[in-house]
This record gives sequence, C-alpha cells and structure tokens, in this order.
Amino acid sequence: MPAFNILMRFIHIFSAITLLGGILAWRFGAIPATLALSEETRGKVGDALAVRWRPWIIGAVAGLLVSGAYNFLSKTGLTPAYHAVIGIKILLALHVFAIAILACRPGNERRGRQLTGVAISGVIVVALSAVLRGMLLP
Repeated sequence: MPAFNILMRFIHIFSAITLLGGILAWRFGAIPATLALSEETRGKVGDALAVRWRPWIIGAVAGLLVSGAYNFLSKTGLTPAYHAVIGIKILLALHVFAIAILACRPGNERRGRQLTGVAISGVIVVALSAVLRGMLLP
C-alpha cells in the first residue's frame, strides 16, 4: 500500500503544479505578451490558448479530485481544526476548478479577470496545504 499512497501523492502534487503553474503562466505571461497585438488578434490567440489548455485543466482537475479524496480518506485522527482548514481549502479549490474551466470558453472577455481570481485562490490553496501539512506533523 505505501507505493499506492506515494502514487496518489505524486498525482496530487503533479496535478496542482500543472493547474496552478499553467494558470499563472497564462495570466501573467501569455496575456500580457498579447497586449501588443490588435484586439482581434489578441482574441484569436486567447481562444487558441484556451482550446489547447482546456484538456490539461480538465485532466489536472480530475487528478486533484481523485487523489485529494484518496489522500483525505486515508488519514486518521484528524482534529476539528484540521477539518475546518481543509473545508476552506476544498471550497477554494472548487472555485479554482470551476473558474479555470469557465476561463476556457471561446470569446470570453472576462478571461484575464477570471484567471487573476483563480491565481489568487490557487496560491491560497497551496498556502493552506502547507498549514495542513504542519498540522499533521508532531
């Protein structure tokens, strides 16, 4: 069973890196890089990025949901404080999942704003993960 636990942790970390790293690169790298383009070209590039990125987002979300559920259910002796923090983390993660998927809609004029919110929530989720890890250590 330890090998499966390691696999689930790897899937969770890899999926989080893929999702949040891609969102940060898209929002703070790709979008600013297209500002020099005409509005029409910028829209086409943004939609092309969204189409290419959407399968990666869906895959990362699926990986996070499956591995996160397994990782949580495999823990025992969790305190009420741990449950409170993980509840907040899960709610923010659901926000990240939903808005990241919505940001991939073609012709989305609010994409930049949505990705900014997702980036902020995603960074908070990572910070809460560190807090939760610290709560499990003796």
